[in-house]
Amino acid sequence: MELPQSERENLVEELDEYLEAVSSPEAEAVVRYVIELLETVADEIGIDDIVLTLEDEGALDDSLASALEAEMESNAEFEYTGEEIVSLLERLCSIEWGDEDEDEDDDDEDDDDFEL
Repeated sequence: MELPQSERENLVEELDEYLEAVSSPEAEAVVRYVIELLETVADEIGIDDIVLTLEDEGALDDSLASALEAEMESNAEFEYTGEEIVSLLERLCSIEWGDEDEDEDDDDEDDDDFEL
């Protein structure tokens, strides 16, 4: 699944802010917040049922929430940072990030080359 790069940056920032406010993060609470953020992103960019889509894309045996929680708890070296959590999400669900604005700008530039 491809999502806008700007949404990745927002996810990392939101997670970092959340984690700073929590004295000792617990995987279950962090995962609930990640799912909440993903659903907000989906609403903003017009994707229906992003969690189900990500579970399908990642060919997960369990729910996205369970898979994220298991990965966080099973890795003793896992750091609760926005970047680490988003990277984990990318690996589990095969997320790629693109910038839709760049594609539009490239199209505009190509159009300019053909003006008379």
